[in-house]
Amino acid sequence: MQLLNTKFHIPGFNGDTAIPRKRISRLIGDNCSIVIISAPAGFGKTTLLSEWVGNCKTQVAWVSLEKSEDVPGVFWSYLITAVSSVLSGCGRNALEQIKSSGISSIENILIGLINEIEEHGVGFTLVMDDYHVITDGLIRTGIEFLIDHLPSNMRIIISGREDPRLSLSKFRLSGKLAEIRAGQFRFSADEAEALLNKVHGLDLNKEDIVSLRDKTEGWIAGLALAILSIREQKDRRSFINDFTGSHRYIIDYLVEEVLSGLGADVREFMLKIAILERFCPGLCGAVTENPESSGILMDMEQNNLFLIPLDNHREWFRYHHLFREFLLKNLMETHAGEVQGLHGKAFYWLKDRGYGTEAFNHGVPAEKYGEAAELLADNAPGLFRESGGYMLKRLIDRLPEEIVRNHPELCCYTVWLDVLAGDFNSVDLLLQDSFKGNETVAGFISLIKGYRYFYQTGEFGKSINEIKVCLRLLPEKVGFARDMGELVLGLSLLYSGDIRSAYEYIERISLDDDIPVLRAICYADVLFVMGKLGKALSFIDRTIENGIRMYGENLISEYGFLYILKGDILRERNDIGGALKACRRGLYLARNNEYIEVIFLGNMVYARVLAADDNYGEAERAMAVSIEAVRGSSKWAEFMSRAHEVRMELARGNGGRAEELLTGMVDFSATRVPYYESLQYLSFCRYCLLKQDFQRVHGITDAMIREDIPVKREGRLIECYVLKALACHAEQDMDRALEILGRAFAISEKEGQVRVYIDEGDGIRALFGEALKRGLLPEYLKKYADGGETGPGDTRSVIINEFKENFNGREIDILKLMKKGCSNKIIADTLFLSVNTVRWYASRIFAKLNVKRRGEAVAVADKYELI
Repeated sequence: MQLLNTKFHIPGFNGDTAIPRKRISRLIGDNCSIVIISAPAGFGKTTLLSEWVGNCKTQVAWVSLEKSEDVPGVFWSYLITAVSSVLSGCGRNALEQIKSSGISSIENILIGLINEIEEHGVGFTLVMDDYHVITDGLIRTGIEFLIDHLPSNMRIIISGREDPRLSLSKFRLSGKLAEIRAGQFRFSADEAEALLNKVHGLDLNKEDIVSLRDKTEGWIAGLALAILSIREQKDRRSFINDFTGSHRYIIDYLVEEVLSGLGADVREFMLKIAILERFCPGLCGAVTENPESSGILMDMEQNNLFLIPLDNHREWFRYHHLFREFLLKNLMETHAGEVQGLHGKAFYWLKDRGYGTEAFNHGVPAEKYGEAAELLADNAPGLFRESGGYMLKRLIDRLPEEIVRNHPELCCYTVWLDVLAGDFNSVDLLLQDSFKGNETVAGFISLIKGYRYFYQTGEFGKSINEIKVCLRLLPEKVGFARDMGELVLGLSLLYSGDIRSAYEYIERISLDDDIPVLRAICYADVLFVMGKLGKALSFIDRTIENGIRMYGENLISEYGFLYILKGDILRERNDIGGALKACRRGLYLARNNEYIEVIFLGNMVYARVLAADDNYGEAERAMAVSIEAVRGSSKWAEFMSRAHEVRMELARGNGGRAEELLTGMVDFSATRVPYYESLQYLSFCRYCLLKQDFQRVHGITDAMIREDIPVKREGRLIECYVLKALACHAEQDMDRALEILGRAFAISEKEGQVRVYIDEGDGIRALFGEALKRGLLPEYLKKYADGGETGPGDTRSVIINEFKENFNGREIDILKLMKKGCSNKIIADTLFLSVNTVRWYASRIFAKLNVKRRGEAVAVADKYELI
């Protein structure tokens, strides 16, 4: 892994343009082992730290973080390299471990690093700047371990726009923790006077200083811009009196004033390069066609025009985020006709130098659609592998529809991603004459046909045939599509009833540690159906662990399937708290609606977990979401959810409602039970038990048992034995009931199935009681014999604790403002954020709460004591 040296650059403190913040820097001091600095953008966090570093008597290791470091392997590589920059040779073994085996055992890696640091003996401070970009739970766990075992010669400073989600209360109590927040950063009247008059020589009177300080609320970015503006004003008092309103309005006003005080060439240069997220002299020269780009950038830095160097060589820079935001707005107002051309120049410069994604982001606004489409098509397989379909779909959607429709590969990708989201309306786009003879298109057509036969109509034989054609045609470079084909083929074999072939097929294609997640889903599902819960669970955990090594905890959405399946296994073993967490994690990964099946299956399993805790209100809501996800697109999938809904109604004593749901579901008079309709028939058996139609129960379960025994499909087999035993018990044949139940015990004792029994209520408790008397009840089921362990648990407390762990202070603040009915703009102004940032937080909040609207989010947050 190649690391950017710019991440370790310590920004210098410029005493000519800033005042020392002794009032705050002494809070960092040297008595506290941990320092937390938390304030919104523009409050001077990095400037404070650079000042403190200049006065620090010990060495400082610095790492500036970006979103790309929110992956455990990348994060720890940067952190350890930063440490080694001040402690020569320290961390070499840790870096080798990460390179060879990843970060699955981060605690072991950190133990070695901590011991090395302690043995080295040299005191130093590690600074992590912009830590707010880190959301990965695995990183958080590692940081907490490092802090808990912090070497005596090491301090840690964490700086960001929000409080880090770390457990620090014990350090707060011990006095080893210092915390600096926004309120402490705000300039006092004396500090404002020192900055305005002593440093910048504006010679303002006390009244003007207080007025300016109050209007900017002591916000440093506002004061800095005001200084640049006031320099050019003849009547400074009138200028100060003229602007009022929110900090956003003030900054907008001040930026315009700053720009008006610059030379025309410099102003135009600054505006034009605002289209760039980062820039170097060469890129600036290409965009502006100004041969003096290097000199202008140097002057901008010297004049403190919010330019931030990204390396020690002063080669790459970026604007301060807030400054760039307003420069872009000004650019659109004053040079709108030139913007497209500017993006075009950036596109070619970046594309020619291999910056693919950055180039594409400029190619679209440059309207270089054809070339941008080719660039995206070349990078699409890698994008899908690294970021999942959501990111690829977002990029494709930025191109004009006509361009995508006429590009064979991009058309295939967008149609396929639509299909996975449950939308088959665009399939005919692949049938146009211009695509005839293209094997990739033909392969995708067969893939979609096979998926349609599997998902929509349940014609599994046709699905198997089409997928075999697909795998013959699709090239290796579209591995993600081939993996999906193999998943559909395996599931089609499984749901056709041929579990043996499904198992043999999935084992044959690959089961090593690098198995693609889509193949892993199929294998885990097969194991679950075979009743091999332990093997399935360990395989799922291993696959997720491998995924976390690759992606961090921000996994791509395909892993949502595995979390849902894990939730179902834990539910069956009666670990309701664990099942709840797994289901919610799976649904969170499905937040972008990439896979309609995750929404359908996830909410169906989630509903069963909630129902197991007698939380029927929430269970009904989840089941309704499951049914709505597939309504109109897959009848047999809808009936699967309906079948579980029948069970929920019967468990609540609503036989009439259960009968309504069963009407028209399938032909229950049929002599053969298709495997994919098993859930419907088994729910019908429960209804028959209620109606004392025991002959129907025996007929259906006997047919299934005859099919399941030869192929060892033990998941359904146990359930059939349980229902058949309940029928015998209702017929007053206790000996026969216990004999059949004993067959179920013989299978389940190995894997720990519980809910398949206790969900059946009073009938099973009576059988358990008699089995206990006769010494037939397995040890692990004895605690359920009297019903004491089958009552409701506490999913509410699990959800409350989960929310407390997963929501940060900024998200809770936004929820509180939503509850007050504040608009996004008001929230942005209140919390010193941009409106787009508020929208981003809102989408993350909705996903964590499994809701779609503000009102629902506030209601759920209220219910579970989040606000």
